Amino acid sequence: MADWGGDEGASYLSEVAEPHREPTTSPPEVAVQMASERIANALRIDADTQVISRHKRRFIKGMPWSMQTSYYPWDLVDRGAKLLLSSLVIAEGMVKYLADTLNIRQVGYRDWITVRTPGKDEVYFFGLPPDGRVPVYEIFRTAFDQTGMPIRLTVTVFPADRNQFIVNIGDVPDD
Repeated sequence: MADWGGDEGASYLSEVAEPHREPTTSPPEVAVQMASERIANALRIDADTQVISRHKRRFIKGMPWSMQTSYYPWDLVDRGAKLLLSSLVIAEGMVKYLADTLNIRQVGYRDWITVRTPGKDEVYFFGLPPDGRVPVYEIFRTAFDQTGMPIRLTVTVFPADRNQFIVNIGDVPDD
């Protein structure tokens, strides 16, 4: 059986780690906030329930490439995953950390991909024209554990002027 529980950080680095590219990531900005209705629905929790957000900016050769925020239910902290609240980089990745700490195994995820006009912060960070003529992709990835419960919502924003996506699922030969 295929392992569909990969970690976004490792995936990002493998996608851009070619000889001519140098991927870097900012340290995570960690916050505790109340879940919006969209976040609450994805995580199957009540709206206005506390969640932990971990936001980072990603670069290739110093150029802003994407912005990513992962949201975790507060319940994971109550159960012992205290490093979710730390602004340190979790070297082994969050998937392995949750597996080792709480015996939660990520078995899959669902991506919902949209295209929209960038917000002010995205225009500034990515250096996009302010008139919205360069859209952004927004990927909502909901990760699920072995019981079918969502354990994380990751929202990643990519500017359309420097990103392409190839999606291979199953046994597909390398090109």
